[in-house]
Amino acid sequence: MKEVEPASETPVARCLACGEVGRHWARRAERDLVRCEACGLIWVPAGLLLDEQGATIYEGDRPVFLEDGNEQYYLDETNTRSCQEKLAWVQAHVPPGARLLDVGANFGHFLSVARSVYQAVGLELSGAAVEWSRRRFAVENHVGSVYAIPTEVGRAHDAVTLWDVIEHVPRPGEALEALATVLRPGGLLFLSTPDVGSVVARLLRRRWHYVDPVQHLALFNARNLRLLLERAGFEPIGVRSLGHFYRVGYVLDRLAYLHRGGVPGALAAALRALGRPARRATLRLDLGDVMGVVAKRR
Repeated sequence: MKEVEPASETPVARCLACGEVGRHWARRAERDLVRCEACGLIWVPAGLLLDEQGATIYEGDRPVFLEDGNEQYYLDETNTRSCQEKLAWVQAHVPPGARLLDVGANFGHFLSVARSVYQAVGLELSGAAVEWSRRRFAVENHVGSVYAIPTEVGRAHDAVTLWDVIEHVPRPGEALEALATVLRPGGLLFLSTPDVGSVVARLLRRRWHYVDPVQHLALFNARNLRLLLERAGFEPIGVRSLGHFYRVGYVLDRLAYLHRGGVPGALAAALRALGRPARRATLRLDLGDVMGVVAKRR
């Protein structure tokens, strides 16, 4: 995506986290991003993209997970390896046999590894992803929204996981409040999300690879995320960096897509000519720009 400098310094919105003034920060993919002057939250005021029928990009037969090369990320077995690392983190806090709800369960990779340890059930907006997860992994995954959690997923869970989801929802505070209702008092919420306060994000600014206003509707730092968690009835008790496993080919494809028209995109596009063995190679990246937070429901 070509970077466009802010067009105006006029206040345009109120912050989703602290309620203070937000000003235009950037425009990419024909969508505006706003940054809070007080807490640093960056968000997309326009919210989720909808099709002519009013469905979001995560619904329908071809959700965004299966477009623009995203299937290389969501369906690849490297995703399972990343989920195993997340599971190890949960196990350090939650005993075996506990009841766990995975929200934004997607194609079921985390459920597939968590069910060996926990009574694991999932919730996912995309019907196509839920169908795939049931067929591939035979996991208990349900179609539904975090804003209207269906009764069949149950209540009083010991743990809720929210992996790379909070940045995709238009009303993150409301989503966290809803999750508090399905956790028992003292239950734990685990989430991961890009960290706009990280060194990498501050250096790259508008060229940061997580600045994707089509999918990422809000980008948090530790401070404003804490504000939202506390307001929703949670007490943050731990923050860490989370890495992820990727195929080399996927990394090059995403860089070419996100930075098309720029030097990084041109370089990535040139490197995409690498042979299949090189593109299929696996690497683990941890740039310190994805934070994992664990919080206790009060």
